[in-house]
Amino acid sequence: MALLLFCSSLFPAQAWASCPRPLGETSAPFAMAMAWDAEGRHDIVEVATGALTFRPLHGQVSAGFSAQVLWLRFCLPPNPSPSAETTRWLNIGPSALDDLSLFLPRKNAFEEHRGGDHLPFSTRQWGYRQFAFAIPDDLSPNQPVYLRIASSSRLAPTITLWSEPAFRHFTTLDYGFYGLYLGAMALLLAFSLAFHFWLREPLYFAFAANIAASTCIHLLIAGFGSQFLYPEAAGLNDRVTGLVFGPVMAVQLWFLGRTFAVAEHQPQVHRVLQLLVAAHVLVSPLSLVMDWRPLGTFLTDSRLAIGIAGIPLVLYLGWKDRQRRAYVLAFVPWLAALLIPALVRHDWLQPNPLTHYSQEIGAFIHLTLLPILIARRTWLAGREKEAAQQQALHQAHQAEQELERRVARRTEDLEREVCERFALQEQLQEALATERSTLVTQRQFVAMLSHEFRTPLAIIDTTAQRLGLVLEQREPELSPRLGKIRRAVARLHNLLENCLAEDRLAAPNLALRREAVDLVEFLRMGYGERALQSARRIRLELPSGPAWVMCDRHLFDVALANLVDNALKYSPEAQQVTIRLRSDALPGMHLIQVEDRGPGVREGDRERIFDKYYRSDSGHRTSGAGLGLHLARDLIRRHGGDVTLAPTPTESIDAPGATFNLSLPRDDDPPLA
Repeated sequence: MALLLFCSSLFPAQAWASCPRPLGETSAPFAMAMAWDAEGRHDIVEVATGALTFRPLHGQVSAGFSAQVLWLRFCLPPNPSPSAETTRWLNIGPSALDDLSLFLPRKNAFEEHRGGDHLPFSTRQWGYRQFAFAIPDDLSPNQPVYLRIASSSRLAPTITLWSEPAFRHFTTLDYGFYGLYLGAMALLLAFSLAFHFWLREPLYFAFAANIAASTCIHLLIAGFGSQFLYPEAAGLNDRVTGLVFGPVMAVQLWFLGRTFAVAEHQPQVHRVLQLLVAAHVLVSPLSLVMDWRPLGTFLTDSRLAIGIAGIPLVLYLGWKDRQRRAYVLAFVPWLAALLIPALVRHDWLQPNPLTHYSQEIGAFIHLTLLPILIARRTWLAGREKEAAQQQALHQAHQAEQELERRVARRTEDLEREVCERFALQEQLQEALATERSTLVTQRQFVAMLSHEFRTPLAIIDTTAQRLGLVLEQREPELSPRLGKIRRAVARLHNLLENCLAEDRLAAPNLALRREAVDLVEFLRMGYGERALQSARRIRLELPSGPAWVMCDRHLFDVALANLVDNALKYSPEAQQVTIRLRSDALPGMHLIQVEDRGPGVREGDRERIFDKYYRSDSGHRTSGAGLGLHLARDLIRRHGGDVTLAPTPTESIDAPGATFNLSLPRDDDPPLA
């Protein structure tokens, strides 16, 4: 494809070299004069009789955008070989001129021939994109011809006189050039879209948009819209060109900024480009509601400014970014193509066939080189990507090997750790087995010790009781000593019961031996007429009716005995301990309150007194192991109840005492009598 585009780029030079020479042009061999009709009200008769002042014209007519009517006067040379096959044709361009009137002198009047872009294409004498008028052979070379031009586009007409064979040859070359140009652009468009979808490269899509926009505006300006799209419509080409021209320039500027990464390298220039893009887009709808002349002046000046500033900018960006340096070869011809027509319009450059086709040639070179450069960049990017992939694969292979080594080391560590854990587990199992064996031995020892201690303690207690009865009459001063013996025996008995109860609670297969117990009868029998000397210090407050619960009688007795003994131990000997049974204090529960008149419990010890082996600092003078309250709460909670310490009444600051609440669930199905 690159070879095809290179060969096709040689076509303009070959066509110019082989193009036939015209019989006359605006500068030679016939002279021309021009005049302005400010209001456009003069007709041919007034102009021919001197209503306007003509001045000689030297060189190309270039009047820019003007609302005045331009009159041209010139004399045509005679036809050297008049015949039907050598009819002469007066070719007037460019294609955007709105209204043309050619006045040929015929005897005593002028013959008017009309043309222009505001007339349907089908009315033209020659089916050509520009305007052509047949010149009769009998036209006198001494009589002037008048040409009236009124147009909203730029007034820079080119006038050429051709023989018919030469003109036919010229139009064939002209259409051939545009056909080759259109074919090359279509090929480039297909190439760009194919590469965009294949490589997923956004730059190719931007290039495709630039190709479509450039080709569209070039063909519209050249007059192909009037010839092929709307041949019967008059003046439609002006509106279509006005709508398309601004957005096309916006697309080209956007593509320039995208290709050279202007936003990355020159943020300030990027903002200027964004403003130019927005301005060119806004020109499009304005062309429908206002005169085209000021808009055309703005667009012409902007193209001149873009061409002047764009070339050094592109050279600088290409020098700064090595990856995009080759794009300079493609963008400089395009910017020169914007600059050359503006230089011609300001008479800074003499017109010639190359300047006439400068936009098409510049766009052709630009759009021919750019895909080759983009393809080269894509190929280089592919090579870099492949090298990066190879490097990434190499690094991944190294990382995989390192990972395998780490996994192997970690596996060894895990195997060693597993072995160590298995060894620790075996040691732990051995320790647990030893602990279980020790606990079993301990329980057996405690059971044996309790059994062995019960009989001696019972003998001691009974003997002390009998001695007390005997000595009460004979030697009453010895009674307190016998009371101490009995209290010591009771304390040892209580300690043994607590040890046995705790040992039973610690058993993994503990099962409570629940039975129905009437708390009223239990309290009356256990604490109402107790044989101990301390029974005289216990006061019972019992309801009249029964209060049934389901509990383990023995364990419940141990828990309650701990609370009662604790109250007796901390209360002065002259004070009583109250055991109160209430059935209406808590919903669904029976409440036993054990109330003493001791020193009470400090605020900081209220929860800690239930901890195992805990004894308050204030209670060090009282004997005990710190096991009773803990065991009482644990036993009752196993029954679904609880043991708590009631708040100290504020009115009993001097002798607050302590009240322990023991709650048990009610038994709603008491046994039948």
